[in-house]
Amino acid sequence: MSEKPLLLYSAKSVVVVQTPRRNWLRVVAITIGFFVVLVGAANIATRVAHATLGANASFDIFAPAIAITDPSALSALKTTHVPTETSATTTPIIPARLIIPSIGVNANVEQVGKKADGSMGTPQTFGDVAWYALGSKPGADGNAVIDGHVDNALTTAGVFMHLSQVHLGDTITVADASGATRTFVVQNIQEVSADTAPDASIFTTTGPSRLVLITCDGDWVPAAKSFNERLEVFATLQ
Repeated sequence: MSEKPLLLYSAKSVVVVQTPRRNWLRVVAITIGFFVVLVGAANIATRVAHATLGANASFDIFAPAIAITDPSALSALKTTHVPTETSATTTPIIPARLIIPSIGVNANVEQVGKKADGSMGTPQTFGDVAWYALGSKPGADGNAVIDGHVDNALTTAGVFMHLSQVHLGDTITVADASGATRTFVVQNIQEVSADTAPDASIFTTTGPSRLVLITCDGDWVPAAKSFNERLEVFATLQ
């Protein structure tokens, strides 16, 4: 008889100790089950979205929930899943405008060939530049050559009045009539004698795609009605 209270007490102990444990296990089981159902539903939703909206639909489905738990993850997810606009291709274009932000140039581009003496033509107005249309187009192999006036040796400033202030690393953009652009980065700047410029090698149509800008420089020679030097800026397609 003395053992019954002890046995009864032990049975009560089991009930008291095990009940919270069973409740805890039940909560865990329910939580895991809910999570599995949630993941399964998301997976099904993603498959359906992919079939109807495309591969990037996963961002639209999961972004709101992620943003709630971790807002910083939203921008990271956008970077990973949302395609960004690609840079300009190397497809050649016919230049319509020349833009040099560092010296404030945004000029119309004329098309020229050769003068009677065989030299490259120049723009008709001091505010325009001229592209050598018999050579390479911007974005094609070789050098796309563009020239412009520095001034008229008096008081009229030309489009390339400040071309000498361009620095290595500056960007030069060429745009066609539709707005397509090709951007070049200045790699070399040199001054050469007017007697030898522009050298025939300037007009190469092979090799890396480059842009060459040419203008007058140095001192004005009244007898020759020209400057005695030429400034040449070489830029490589970005």
